[in-house]
Amino acid sequence: MKTFLKEESGSVIILVVLCMTVFIGSIAFVIDMGSLYLEKNRLQKIVDAAALAGAQELPSSETKARQEVYKTIELNDDDLKQFTTSINSDSTLIEVSGEKQGTLFFAKVLGLREPTIKASAVVQLQPLTTGKGSIPLGVQPSMNLSFGSLQTLKVSDSAYGHFGAIALTGPGAKDYETDLKNGYEFDLTVGITLNTQTGQLAGPTRRAVLDRISRCPNATYLNYPPNCSRVVLIPIYEPVQTDQKQIKQVKVVGFGSFFLEDVATTSEGAEVTGRFIQFSQLGTSSPNQVNYGTFGFKLVQ
Repeated sequence: MKTFLKEESGSVIILVVLCMTVFIGSIAFVIDMGSLYLEKNRLQKIVDAAALAGAQELPSSETKARQEVYKTIELNDDDLKQFTTSINSDSTLIEVSGEKQGTLFFAKVLGLREPTIKASAVVQLQPLTTGKGSIPLGVQPSMNLSFGSLQTLKVSDSAYGHFGAIALTGPGAKDYETDLKNGYEFDLTVGITLNTQTGQLAGPTRRAVLDRISRCPNATYLNYPPNCSRVVLIPIYEPVQTDQKQIKQVKVVGFGSFFLEDVATTSEGAEVTGRFIQFSQLGTSSPNQVNYGTFGFKLVQ
């Protein structure tokens, strides 16, 4: 009996050792796989953020887009040599890819090589369908929307012609001036019908535009900082209801972006001068929307 117990005890010890080996190996595997997962997740977040940052400078400047990508990567303390950036021919798609050597803590003991971790992000620009921050000045598609050409937008108590004031927050010069100065605080969506704005708008127009220019004084339509107040979102509209003197209602059919350069009062109202530019901002977008030079952007991969 004593001999039998000794033999059984030896078997149990061997079994325990084997179980402990498997258990420790499992823990090592979990730790290594968890480490690789965290590294992969961090790399993915970096390329996502870099691609989104770069997209905000498209389609107007590929150079600035790449600069924003590099800046985002460096802010995350990563090596630029591990990342590549590609932009398509019409500057409406940007892809940022990254790869780095993963870290193994225990598997290296078994002779396994540390794997290469890869991640990529693709952001696509499509014409904007919903945007925030619109100003209460709209234009018709028949107006010259050529990018970069100097344009004069005439504001008067008549909304006839290619351009006119619209009511966003509500009717009246006070709401009009607030919306022109700060931008409409709610989303504006393609397809919505709006009333036009009437009344004495020359003074409110001049004050609001000058205020916007003063907040971003040294910018040009080719070189402006992020969130420059002189870059404004303009609804593109088609008349819905008119009478002999005025367009009463309009329907939003798209969005344009306008860089404010000057404003002057006239005997008929006010004249706002500036240039239409290509610009991207946060908001919903669609490939089926008519392109008026303003885009929304989103991760598609």
